[in-house]
Amino acid sequence: MSRGVDYAKLSVLVADDFSSFRHTVSGMLSSLGVKKIELASNAREAIQCCEHKFFDLILCDYNLGDGRTGQHVLEELRHRGLINRQTLFLIVSAESSRTIVLCAYDCEPDDFLMKPINARMLQQRIERLVRQRDALAPAMRALDAKEHAVAAQVLEQVAGRQTRHAVAAQKMLGTVLLSQGDLDRAEALYTRALEVRQLDWARLGLAQVRQARGDLDLAGEWLQKIVEENPMFLPAYDSLAENWNKRGDRLQEQTAVQKAVEISPLSILRQKYLAIVAQENADLVTAVVAQRRVVKLGRLSCYGAAEDHFHFARLVADAVEQELDLGSDIGTEAINFLKNAKDAYPLDDSAACSVHLLEGRLHALAGRKPAAQESLTEAEALMYEGSEDIVLEVDRMHALFALGENPRAEALLNDLRVIFADDQRALERLDVFLSEPASASNSALVADINREGIDLYNHGRFDEALACFDRARTLFPRHVGIHLNIVQSLVGKLKETGRDQETVEECARALRRAGRLINTEHPQYTRFSRLKAMAHSAMGH
Repeated sequence: MSRGVDYAKLSVLVADDFSSFRHTVSGMLSSLGVKKIELASNAREAIQCCEHKFFDLILCDYNLGDGRTGQHVLEELRHRGLINRQTLFLIVSAESSRTIVLCAYDCEPDDFLMKPINARMLQQRIERLVRQRDALAPAMRALDAKEHAVAAQVLEQVAGRQTRHAVAAQKMLGTVLLSQGDLDRAEALYTRALEVRQLDWARLGLAQVRQARGDLDLAGEWLQKIVEENPMFLPAYDSLAENWNKRGDRLQEQTAVQKAVEISPLSILRQKYLAIVAQENADLVTAVVAQRRVVKLGRLSCYGAAEDHFHFARLVADAVEQELDLGSDIGTEAINFLKNAKDAYPLDDSAACSVHLLEGRLHALAGRKPAAQESLTEAEALMYEGSEDIVLEVDRMHALFALGENPRAEALLNDLRVIFADDQRALERLDVFLSEPASASNSALVADINREGIDLYNHGRFDEALACFDRARTLFPRHVGIHLNIVQSLVGKLKETGRDQETVEECARALRRAGRLINTEHPQYTRFSRLKAMAHSAMGH
């Protein structure tokens, strides 16, 4: 025993792929008086040990040799509830690159040790962490029991003492108060901490208080200043992204998430967030890149799922339909990801149906009609009447349209509009197939985008108008009015700036896309014919 730590009572797990390191650390622990020591050589063994036993302390190497890292181990242990706040988790690593260190810190271990380590270093870290844990133990037990008021009372007592654990108690107390909506006490706590020293966690907490009060502009200014002064402080980017989301600026939200991903690229949850917000911003290139990373990271992560593979396939198919240049092999890559999902995850009939429908759509877009038809037939054999699974039905319509079976797709669309007439969320999914949105939310969104784009066009800001309309086209690819607005903007640009080859080619593509959606009976056919003549004149055809 040393300095108040009873080592004989500690239960410790050492996980490292090198036996020499495991035994060296085991020897150091034994010399301190630790009697209960278990060893693991990889992530699987480490997790299995925690399935059967509680550990006070886990010393886990970052690179465990089998692909999974200490970060994966910590995430899974928390995700499955195999450890609680009483277990101290230390990541040990010989990796000194900024990316590895920041990614390790991002999963919030209790400490991070750089190899090589010696007995004195290990003893100092263990004693500091164990003593802090013991001082905060009543609060941790209360939090595990969801007794937040009790936890706050204990933490307030520890925070008020002049001990080395006061700051840790303050940080934890601030988090508890924020989570419970006790904003007055949280604000007072953070203000007192900042009167002593300009601490980033306290500055962040005060900004979060302002954000929770609805003062979004001021909170955003403070958060922006924090990341400018400490560009590696990941929690501030998370709050900044939330701030932009609450302010309705999804582009700025994406920027904040992208910066966080650049700092911590191995975080699967951040990559998932980026893929979603980029898709909502009609930035399919960024969404595809992020979702590809999600699938690859998911092979080793507890957060990986078959749906990640499906999402990638849908994004790729959308990008191909939008004629985005993501490489000639992108469709094959998506099909391979779907095959990997079948091998990696147990799929029920619904998930298997999704695989077949997505394979059919991708095959059809690549011109492989027999393979596409075979996949569609296999999918429909698994579907049953009255299932009302909007996700599957949307995938089926995409496959039918890609195969050119428009009458079947239109009939299905009409049926679904009746079935889901009172379901706004379902109607939002169907809007992608409609010339005019059926849902109230998307109708308002299209109207807002069109107003913005038309205003930009009227002021001669053609590139900005095109960016606005192109985002709308990606969200609603069958909306004829949006396609015609793009043609009109390109004609205006050609007349204003002259016939550069890139704009001429884009105008020709825009005409083709609009022409595929419109016929002589369409109410906007007259406008289309007029714009077609104007475009040919502007292009010099």
